Amino acid sequence: MGIPQLREVLTRIDRAVEDGVLPVVVFDLDSTLFSTEPRNLQIFREFARERVEQYPELEPLLQSVKREHMGWNIHESLRAQGLENETLLSELKRFWSERFFTDDYVLCDDPSPGAVEYVTAVFERGALVYYLTGRHAGGMELGTVRALRKAGFPFWRGRTPLHLKPSFAMADRDFKDQALDEIRSFRGRVVATFENEPGNANLFLQAFPEALHFLLLTVCSTEAEEPAPELLKTLDFVMPLT
Repeated sequence: MGIPQLREVLTRIDRAVEDGVLPVVVFDLDSTLFSTEPRNLQIFREFARERVEQYPELEPLLQSVKREHMGWNIHESLRAQGLENETLLSELKRFWSERFFTDDYVLCDDPSPGAVEYVTAVFERGALVYYLTGRHAGGMELGTVRALRKAGFPFWRGRTPLHLKPSFAMADRDFKDQALDEIRSFRGRVVATFENEPGNANLFLQAFPEALHFLLLTVCSTEAEEPAPELLKTLDFVMPLT
């Protein structure tokens, strides 16, 4: 269940509309609006089925590893499940990296609980829904658009820009630093931001101190920053009844 401040975002959107100002809400995608656990699990299962004769230790993991065991990256997740063969883990990492950042595999992702309903409510209240993601153009944009439409998120209806990294090599933090300029170019009022990476959430807090900034307690980088105490922490987008 989400936190009461999720409803406060809707109130602030209404207030901005009444003031004649465009409300802007920023949403990250991976591990924020979407769970990447099914994508990771699909990649692991494909790898294990291909390599199980070469590496018999994969057989029991095929039966025991579930989506809830998937963390920020697949090889560390499997290491946590007791996989110790470094040659195998190295092959798995390469196999994963060749698939995780592609159009086809992003379609494995599931929307986070309450996410579609919440983003729809934000959009229907009159906000600009700004999808900001570290996914890159030239390899993930078609899958991302298909995933947004398949899940039922507002898209192709105006007020729903999708901003991807211009290249895979660009660091996520540098990209989101640059994205601040585009967000400001709308000349609206940033009402709220939603992120799973504490460093990015801290960045938004510094850039838009009057907004509400939510940190999704899903998965994040193993080298994540300490989250600022002002960040609002939530497990999902399911609004409390009252």
